[in-house]
Amino acid sequence: MNNISVCTIYANRKLHLKNLIKGLTNSTALFNELVIVTMNDELPKLLATFPIKTAAINTNNNFLPLAAARNKSAEIAKGDKLVFLDIDCISHPNLIEVFNHHLEKEDALYQGSVRYLASGWQQEQWTYNTLEKQSAPHKLQRKEVTKKNKALHPYELFWSLCFGIKKKTFFDLGGFDTGYRGYGGEDTDFAFRMRSQHIPLYKISALAYHQFHPSYTPPLNHLEEIVSNAQFFYRKWQILPMKKWLNQFAEMGYISLQDNQIEIIKYPTETEIQTCLKNH
Repeated sequence: MNNISVCTIYANRKLHLKNLIKGLTNSTALFNELVIVTMNDELPKLLATFPIKTAAINTNNNFLPLAAARNKSAEIAKGDKLVFLDIDCISHPNLIEVFNHHLEKEDALYQGSVRYLASGWQQEQWTYNTLEKQSAPHKLQRKEVTKKNKALHPYELFWSLCFGIKKKTFFDLGGFDTGYRGYGGEDTDFAFRMRSQHIPLYKISALAYHQFHPSYTPPLNHLEEIVSNAQFFYRKWQILPMKKWLNQFAEMGYISLQDNQIEIIKYPTETEIQTCLKNH
């Protein structure tokens, strides 16, 4: 046993969860458990060949408690090394092995490699061969790392959908800041606090496949959360995150953005939100 716990957070993604479990079943390396924290939702019945530990965080609003849920998963995990996988990730068989190799060698933050599946991929009949053929790396995530190599990675490009860290290091930094409400900003804040403590961020070859799901471009459905979190981030770091989205919101007339100050001018209608939906 490598004393690793895999942590994920869940809301309304039953098929994605089924595929995440299927991927972990194929792991070439042993791990302690899968920890699942639900957010304003209940888990379906689960079948797995490894232990599963669960907890729940429920709120009285529509904002998913992403930061608190990740912290809760780390808190109840028994492994001294943590691998965080978003619910829409399918792990390659060597993912646990690669994370464990690097976490054993150096106390650092490790960003996994992620390939994104297009719409129309074989959601229930997949093989690793079809996953590879139907996916591609994200254009912002730089050159892929191979074998058991590692490469320093910009803190601004840290994404929490696939990463590894020692549990002690995670809590020494306080985990994710729960001052962020819902979607946006908490990833970059977490990485910036790592940088402030001189903890290196590496990209490694631990591979996960991101299952396609419809999304909004720009994420107008998260307007209020993004604005609130950007303001909170600015108060901490004196720079604005998510500038591309904020600029798009400003160009669309939903916010004013001047001298790093943001104000919501109007809220989008449901029809306006749906015009940003991308199904492919």
